[in-house]
Amino acid sequence: MRRAFIGAVAGATPLMISVPAAPGGSTVAGAKPKFTTWDETFVDESRATDAPESELDAPNRTLVTTIYRPRGKGPFPLIVFAHGIDGHPEKFTKLLSRWAAAGYAVAAPAFPLTNSHVANADGHADDTGNQAGDMSYVLDEVLALAKQRGSRLFRAIDTKQIGASGLSLGGLTTYQLVYGDCCRDDRIKAAAVFDGFLQDAELDDHVPLLIAHSDSDPAIPYTSAQRVFADAKAPVWFVTLHGASHASQWEDDITPYDAIAEQITLDFWDATLRGKAKAFKRLVQHATVPGLSSIEEKR
Repeated sequence: MRRAFIGAVAGATPLMISVPAAPGGSTVAGAKPKFTTWDETFVDESRATDAPESELDAPNRTLVTTIYRPRGKGPFPLIVFAHGIDGHPEKFTKLLSRWAAAGYAVAAPAFPLTNSHVANADGHADDTGNQAGDMSYVLDEVLALAKQRGSRLFRAIDTKQIGASGLSLGGLTTYQLVYGDCCRDDRIKAAAVFDGFLQDAELDDHVPLLIAHSDSDPAIPYTSAQRVFADAKAPVWFVTLHGASHASQWEDDITPYDAIAEQITLDFWDATLRGKAKAFKRLVQHATVPGLSSIEEKR
């Protein structure tokens, strides 16, 4: 069972109901699925997976990437998504399905050393320096498939409307991808970071940024997100989830924050990747839920 967002306005608690989820994004029996999903395996031969004395050590980087493609002709905006330490795209089916059902293509790689299917994922956090490169490489490959006749992504991607997002260590990966001197990818037009952190990067104003963080995060201090928001140049939005955990509201657990997490991200993508200016107002409304969430903005 999963929760569906019905609606919320400033000062009101969102109404949620539970409905059975079906494969392919349909929540109504007999309805045509709103998207398809599958895995693509991309192998970057130009970079190594550095894990000495481990079976994971390899001369290349293999990136098994979960693809979500909305039904229809397209082209669709694309979001590349980064999981956190000991994470995996399979832990985010609820959130990514919501995006896909709303008309966004998604590419979510499993990083070679930090995904939950490998031993000692926690011990490879220093591989984050390579993960922004992984994101760019996956983006290269997805855009190549969008040009390849016969591909399921042929002509399905809007190459000018690409967002990047990530949770926790994947948030750091996203910051590096969008702002880092090492690996900035100027194809990214909007960024969203969930309970993430930042090291040694200046957040300029070249893309809109959404930061969402729990004020009771047991893994990454809320004060770190406050500092990032204070230092970031506009336009930037900072959503506080009051009393939430570190990852469960973004992963497939059922929490009181699910509808908020899904709706505020869709509002942000609609505003930034689809140019719907009124979606910024909806973002503020949907993020203002007494006892659960609040929002600050710099525009």
